[in-house]
Amino acid sequence: MDLSIILMIIGIVLILISFFFKNSAKKVEQDVEELSISIFQETNNLKRRLKVVEEELLLEPEFQVKSSTAKNQAVQNPKVHQVMQAVQQAAQVKKSNVMSNHSKPIHDIIISQVLELNKQGLSIADISIRSNLTEEQVQQVIANGGR
Repeated sequence: MDLSIILMIIGIVLILISFFFKNSAKKVEQDVEELSISIFQETNNLKRRLKVVEEELLLEPEFQVKSSTAKNQAVQNPKVHQVMQAVQQAAQVKKSNVMSNHSKPIHDIIISQVLELNKQGLSIADISIRSNLTEEQVQQVIANGGR
């Protein structure tokens, strides 16, 4: 009987002591919650920025060298000349890829996208940029009506 009374007294004393000490777990929970909210906000900001960058990359016109003065300046600077050669090689590779794309069939989803963009009034050049097709392929899809 003495042991049960002692254990009961110890339990009551521990309960009273717990009321006087602040619970540090609540502070940790608040810190974790604030951290998760800030991570969520940063993730959303990154997603928005990534979406803007992707849209800019899809809407950018193709790179072209415009004047012969730029070519003359490139000859004067060997590094610029090397870069120009690399750009020209990349353009040739892209043209060869475009030529190989002519033989590939166009997917139904892209056809419907081209027709929808045409209904919205976009130019053939804009449609070709957005759908990654050549202007000739876009004209062919529009002329065939998606068939």
